[in-house]
Amino acid sequence: MMTPVGSPPARIFTTWGSVLYVDPGSLELRHGPIDTSPENVFFLADPDREGTRPRGRLALGFGESARLIACLPDRSQLLPEGGENGQAASATMLTVVDLERGLVGLEANGTFLCAEPDGRITLSKSWCSLWEFFLLSEDLSAASGEAAGTRDHSHAGFDVNKKWLRSFIVDPRLRVRVRRNSKAKKLLIYGYPLWSHGRVYYDLCRHLWDRGYIVDILNWQGSHSAYFGELDSFYDFFITALDGVSGLVNNYGVAYERIIGLSHHEFDIRMLVEQKGLEAFDKLANYGVVSEFLYSRSLMLGVPRIPKVASLGVNFAEFHMEIPSRLETVGYASSMSAKTYGVEWKRGELAEAAAREAGLAFHVAGSTASQRSFHDMPDFYRTVDAVVTSSISEANALPVMEAAAAGRLVIGTPVGNFPRNAYEGAGIIAPIEPDKFKEFTAATLRYYKDNPTEFVRKCQDIQKAATKLDWKHMIGDWIELIEASR
Repeated sequence: MMTPVGSPPARIFTTWGSVLYVDPGSLELRHGPIDTSPENVFFLADPDREGTRPRGRLALGFGESARLIACLPDRSQLLPEGGENGQAASATMLTVVDLERGLVGLEANGTFLCAEPDGRITLSKSWCSLWEFFLLSEDLSAASGEAAGTRDHSHAGFDVNKKWLRSFIVDPRLRVRVRRNSKAKKLLIYGYPLWSHGRVYYDLCRHLWDRGYIVDILNWQGSHSAYFGELDSFYDFFITALDGVSGLVNNYGVAYERIIGLSHHEFDIRMLVEQKGLEAFDKLANYGVVSEFLYSRSLMLGVPRIPKVASLGVNFAEFHMEIPSRLETVGYASSMSAKTYGVEWKRGELAEAAAREAGLAFHVAGSTASQRSFHDMPDFYRTVDAVVTSSISEANALPVMEAAAAGRLVIGTPVGNFPRNAYEGAGIIAPIEPDKFKEFTAATLRYYKDNPTEFVRKCQDIQKAATKLDWKHMIGDWIELIEASR
């Protein structure tokens, strides 16, 4: 059996760190430890591809000597030796369902391949969840010529556990084993995988993966000294917020020249200056900021290196929802209070006071101490009709962008990128001074509460404007940031 040109045979790994193999004694397909299991099973792509998804069969070996495998509800078994046509007819043809970030499901006739806890491989599940997620050593979508940014992640017609899929972070150590021979550019994000940073990093992983990069996340709250060497030799660049630069340099010996430093807020610029001096910015592989506001703040703080602006985006389709008919509840999706250098800059009490004065309910999404998963934020926006932010300093606040995509009334202070977004229709700017903010916001909320028709019309305009905030319009700047890294 020949392997199709351009589609190299791929090994199949589970997300739990095991690999598929054929047991020499029982001739059964199983999964076991990567280091001790035979390296003998491969996914062989079918040259006669149907539709937009790759498909193929599992086989013992590849090339002329390959023997195909039949996947059954209770087990998967090597087919007896015989003619190639007979084997092909009996072997299971599997469709590769491209999930996201290199994770795939393997499906046949509406049933998914499953890596059972006892080591068996069965074709037995009508849904695709953790035990049905796999990793392939080759990117079959890229091998088949699928254009960058056009991968089919709709999962239409497939029952995929999206909650588990989105929350699952691939261990970078596993990625090293799975894609050790890949020639793609490899990026490791060293950062906090929760809250707003987690949202940004998850989105970057998804969108950069779709454009041919290998991108993973390493939680900076853990200790990785025992195995960091293997990560260091695999990934080409490390992306981190500026307050993570010192950790990479001091704890793991990463050279500045392999770090893409990213400013999420003016405070992390100050932190790096205090920790490593202004000269650290010139040493970085590249230096980016998430808003035009931070571009100017960086220069005004004395950083001589001019940063690249790589603005944040939102997945518009993920947040898009039906517009409410009336204004009854105001939402707040940030920390109620935060002090830096002795200055209170979140000022959540102002947002609450304005909502109460307008006679509206006030609903908080969470706090740093009690965090709501960023994957659950669309559910939060369904419970509110407006979102207010009251900060005196932000870089590129996500809640006002997400709420705009959700078609909620958005009111915020003129900080970060919000003035530009509001100018283009994705929100209403409130004064920054406390008394004026409260007075303006309360009056605006009261007006839209008393005028439902105008409220709906304004929300429609905001949601329409938010289409410009989708990641497809922003990801190009991030690719430029990466490709310009020296």
